[in-house]
Amino acid sequence: MHNTLAAWIARHRYRRDLVRQLELGNHLVKDIGLTLEQALTEIRKPFWRA
Repeated sequence: MHNTLAAWIARHRYRRDLVRQLELGNHLVKDIGLTLEQALTEIRKPFWRA
């Protein structure tokens, strides 16, 4: 159970950070190797989905 909770928290933080990077500019998302479409798809997922 602890590992599941840790994974959910990590996903939530990652997706929150993606939103912040997009707010600053698409180039930051490109720097980590994602397209805009990939980033938006990831952001839309609920935290419990990998």
